[in-house]
Amino acid sequence: MTNPTSAVNPSRESITALRARRDGDPIVMVNVLKYAEPGGRERYARYGAVAGPEIAARGGRALYTGSSVAGSDWDGVALVYYPRRAAWLDMQDSPAYRAAITNRTAGLSARLLYAFTQGAGPLPVKPPPLEDVHRQSEDEIFVVNLLRYRGDEGRESFLRYGEVASRLIHDRGGRVEMTLVADQAMVSDDVWEHFVLVRYPSFDALRSMLASEDWQAADKAYRQPGMAGTIAFPTRQNVARA
Repeated sequence: MTNPTSAVNPSRESITALRARRDGDPIVMVNVLKYAEPGGRERYARYGAVAGPEIAARGGRALYTGSSVAGSDWDGVALVYYPRRAAWLDMQDSPAYRAAITNRTAGLSARLLYAFTQGAGPLPVKPPPLEDVHRQSEDEIFVVNLLRYRGDEGRESFLRYGEVASRLIHDRGGRVEMTLVADQAMVSDDVWEHFVLVRYPSFDALRSMLASEDWQAADKAYRQPGMAGTIAFPTRQNVARA
């Protein structure tokens, strides 16, 4: 599996580090998930049935949840908003929430959990507000991007790629839904710097962009030289069934 993690639950050290950070600003917990087999998806759903009300009780909510498509190594993603770091930390002390962690642990074979804050990303667009993401058609896909650069020069190189990519995304009817700046690693074997969620009207729109001469030239000249690591995969939004 590409980009594995060696744990699925935050360590005491990572929780302590989050407690020590300045509070007051909202955070988004980016959860990238790989389910255990067999039965992992069901066990994780049991955890989610408890976690959802616990999150809501502290003023949080899921901004986006999606399932991967096209054979990704990862199974899904959940982007969860908390009004303050203290809200997430308080939840860790809830007896009901702590009891549900058994199902989360059994349900996952790998997980990345990273705290992010709203901020300017690597694309020349104003950071969108932290709002719930709603799909507009069944054909839409949302591409998850976690980014790490080759130092300052790599970041500058990727910004040049972003200038091209943002135009190509717009030309194909897509848009950037979310840009986030890394705050604190909670469960991760690697350091990440930015998170970007991009909406495309269809898989064909994404394929068209990736096949274009402009994208391939920018990828070779700017994206690849600028990147030290990435996790990127397409998802479709999970829709609750009545």
